[in-house]
Amino acid sequence: MRRIGGGYGSALGFGCGVAVSVVTAAWPLLALVLLVAVVLVVSLHTTVVGAVLAALQCWGLYATFMVGPSGDLTFTAETQWVLALMVQLAVLATLASGAVRVVKLLTRASPGTVTAH
Repeated sequence: MRRIGGGYGSALGFGCGVAVSVVTAAWPLLALVLLVAVVLVVSLHTTVVGAVLAALQCWGLYATFMVGPSGDLTFTAETQWVLALMVQLAVLATLASGAVRVVKLLTRASPGTVTAH
């Protein structure tokens, strides 16, 4: 399966992040857990650029609508920690997905090789 391009990965992360924010507006902790899940799932299927953009967008939704008063972007120690967490998880998930793809390619037997039975 090919990776989703950065722009599409970013859009997918933003759309899912908005849906999570709308559904979990009254529960900030649940929103945080689900937004992190969105970042992880999108990051597994997109490029590093798409993953980081999805992480930034999900963080913005969390810091604006779950933590911020009246929809103001709030940049506190808590939201800084959440930003760092989301970006790191996005990059790690993208790298892990890439590593799995490389291992699959390397372990796939080429047509001309003989395998022991």
